[in-house]
Amino acid sequence: MSHASSRPLSDQRQFHSPVTRASQWWIINSWGDLFLILLTPLLAVPAVLMLYSPSVGGISAETISLIVTSLFATGHHLPGLIRAYGDSELFQRFRWRFLLAPPLVFLFYFPLFDYHYDLYRLLILCWATWHGLMQLYGFVRIYDAKVGSTSSTTAYWDWLVCLCGFITPQFIRPEKLSNILVYWYSFGGPLIPANVVENLQKLGLGICGVILIGFVVNYVIQTYQGSKPNPVKIVMLVSGIGLWWYTILAVENLVIGIALFDICHDVQYLAIVWLYNCRRVRTNPQLGGFMRYLFRRSMVLLYLGLIAVYGAMGLLAPLVADGTFSRILYGILFTSTILHYYYDGFIWKVRESVNQASLGLGRSGARLPLAQIGSRDLRHVIKWSTLMLAGGLLFATDMIAPPLSQARKTLLGDTYANQLLGNFLPPKSMNEQSWLFEQFQRTQSIAISVPADRYAGLRAAVMLANFGRNDEAVELLQRLVQRFPGFCEAYLTWGGIDLYRGNSVQAAASFVAAQERASTDVERANVNIKLGELHLYQGDRDSAKACFDEALRLKPSLSGAIEALYKNRKASNARR
Repeated sequence: MSHASSRPLSDQRQFHSPVTRASQWWIINSWGDLFLILLTPLLAVPAVLMLYSPSVGGISAETISLIVTSLFATGHHLPGLIRAYGDSELFQRFRWRFLLAPPLVFLFYFPLFDYHYDLYRLLILCWATWHGLMQLYGFVRIYDAKVGSTSSTTAYWDWLVCLCGFITPQFIRPEKLSNILVYWYSFGGPLIPANVVENLQKLGLGICGVILIGFVVNYVIQTYQGSKPNPVKIVMLVSGIGLWWYTILAVENLVIGIALFDICHDVQYLAIVWLYNCRRVRTNPQLGGFMRYLFRRSMVLLYLGLIAVYGAMGLLAPLVADGTFSRILYGILFTSTILHYYYDGFIWKVRESVNQASLGLGRSGARLPLAQIGSRDLRHVIKWSTLMLAGGLLFATDMIAPPLSQARKTLLGDTYANQLLGNFLPPKSMNEQSWLFEQFQRTQSIAISVPADRYAGLRAAVMLANFGRNDEAVELLQRLVQRFPGFCEAYLTWGGIDLYRGNSVQAAASFVAAQERASTDVERANVNIKLGELHLYQGDRDSAKACFDEALRLKPSLSGAIEALYKNRKASNARR
């Protein structure tokens, strides 16, 4: 929830006079703030990690992520949508945005997903990061406003701390940095030398240090000479940024890390929106009947139930077998996500008096002067019209020179970057060959720039082998296992290269090394697949069948891969 804009300072005259009593520090009350806003991570993190822990028969990361993404992430879109379409005053003010945005975003989804999937992911990544940091910034500014601390300098230092706090760890975590480089290259950006990437990381950390020092200095100055900040906001900053750094850098499984952050972010959002709308209903009898019915203390369970039902749409989408209906459902989920980010950018501005009143910051809920509203609306139209024009030009270009579809890119990527082929068989289409060679260059560059991302190195090694550069692939794998001694997949790939080169003894040694390092059912299944392939190569069908049966027990979805191995071996024997 973006409670505040990055320019919250020009309307500070609208805040009430400073209040310094500790009882006025809070948004809800002391206990409500502690459990629902400030210290939510202390409750959510242990609970999720316990559910995930193998020691208690842990739930898989994918299952936890699906539940959190649906019931929390998708579900928490609903309260903002209820306000957008249920608050008659708000709807009248932003009527055309609320009417035009949903169909435009929905139609935008299909060409974006089908032909520009990297842009789709980049859009979600950037906007989600911005949304998360602006929600934290909004809470911080509300806490300061509760005690009358509305200094423009303080507001900017708060914003800079939130900005650096959310962006920097994404450049530190290797997997995240690799993804950022993938997005950069997908837009045609030039290859970035490894030393430049390393220096940019150091520069980012240096900037963070400077901003943190500036924030502390300003806090001390304001405490003793200016409008004293609310000490509770320090807890908010430590809790919000600390949780983000923990989930990005300390949680090994990034899927679980993001789920942890989503839970806390969504609980905070649901709490503040409930409080806001309840106050809005009490002070404005002109609101719609549904708003007045729902936002009462006795209806909190109905509020949560509606959120759960709306979020269940995310659970339904992966289960839909019909392709057309599935695409429509995912389009609706995308539309809901983008509308949530977009609407939150303007319906919760703290600088507006109607929002101040419902947050307990102002004396009146009067709307802004019409001239001021018109000026901001004009800027809004100009900004978003430019982005819509850029999107329109992109899709128009696609119609003139159709790019490869995402389905085809995924197939090529799976074929050449995620599995060993044994020999290089380039695609027949020139467009596909061009795309594939570009991917090869980018994959090698990312592996060099981010050596700490072992999977980036593994993809680079696989592509080297598939392009016939086996010696270079083996050298890269040797460096990987030296740096990551427990990396099962690296030994499997190394063994696969040796097997396809006819060195079954060395391949067997690598597969056994992989078997010793396998720690999950998926890894153990993959090891048994490769051991079964080795036994087929050696003519020992009984041992091969035993390995394949074990692989199927661990991962039933491998049946197609096993059938393909039998067919390939049969064809190979026939050629002899």
